[in-house]
Amino acid sequence: MVELGVLRVLTLDDPEEVARHGRLVERHYPHVSTLSRCIPDHPDGIPNAAAEVDALPYIEALGREMATEVDALCISCALDPGVEALGEALDIPVVGAGASVAAVASARGERVGTLGLENGAESAIRDLLGDRLAAEEVVKDAATTNYLTTDEGRAAIRAAVDRFVDAGCDVVAPSCTGISSSGTIPDARADAPIPIVDPVVAMGAVATTAVAPPRPPRQ
Repeated sequence: MVELGVLRVLTLDDPEEVARHGRLVERHYPHVSTLSRCIPDHPDGIPNAAAEVDALPYIEALGREMATEVDALCISCALDPGVEALGEALDIPVVGAGASVAAVASARGERVGTLGLENGAESAIRDLLGDRLAAEEVVKDAATTNYLTTDEGRAAIRAAVDRFVDAGCDVVAPSCTGISSSGTIPDARADAPIPIVDPVVAMGAVATTAVAPPRPPRQ
């Protein structure tokens, strides 16, 4: 069994909501167990660059704490905040949702469309995709991840996917893990003729493969 730490950058009071991304990873990878925790004082997550700067000390402190209990650490945010610093400081793999969804989308298609929050902080996904980035969309009226779980937010996500299809994209890479939380991806996939990569599931896949396999017993 692989133990993954899932660090949420959205402050939540309900333990079940904190564990939502971890449970999603577990459903896709039965050999994975997750430990989920969230940073304090960020009820809107990281909706802009200023919030990211403010959140970094909390992320790095919590990441160091969680690292003693897991085989790999997942930063469940497509901005990948703290991934580089924690990767250098810790002895376990540290994986971000942004790099993960970019890698999986690049493996699935040649023309990638990214979908994020309106006025959201700029993701590193653009640089990671390079020439594969064919179109960018935002969820209309979504200033924070909380909007994505409303009926209006779900409808806006589906509308954005339709625009990607019209633009000739062959895969969609959401640049916000709140889209995973919204539960819209399965429904959008059912209606879309192109694949939609779930950033949280992609993160789980990359983190799992990054964990060093156990050494065989000595003879």
